[in-house]
Amino acid sequence: MEKEFSEIPVNRFFDFSLVSCSDKHAELRMPLKPSYLQEGEVVHGGIISALADTTAVYAIYPQIPNHQTMTSIEFKVNFLAPASLADGRLRAVASIVKRGKKIVVCEVEVFQKEKLIAKGLFTYLVFKRKD
Repeated sequence: MEKEFSEIPVNRFFDFSLVSCSDKHAELRMPLKPSYLQEGEVVHGGIISALADTTAVYAIYPQIPNHQTMTSIEFKVNFLAPASLADGRLRAVASIVKRGKKIVVCEVEVFQKEKLIAKGLFTYLVFKRKD
């Protein structure tokens, strides 16, 4: 899974690393760069959301059969504390809340050190791959 993960362009772009991946959970990490900062020198929420979304995907995607794929259909992220460059890398942990035949819901928590900075709920549609 690590090789496939590292071949995805967005994962390389953000320098995401896959820490663990099972049939119900996933954990990713990412280093922070000055280019991720917005006003007030905090990490942009869209980048935190991208990490959370990708982590949820890897809690689900490895169990999707080859004839199927998935796409996001909704997500909500609550930002609970700012992330700063000085406090180092981010870590996101995803767990599946509900897996149906076509819809999967995942919960994700994003940490900086041990501080919870964001929590989100992500919903995905699983459907037949068009080849």
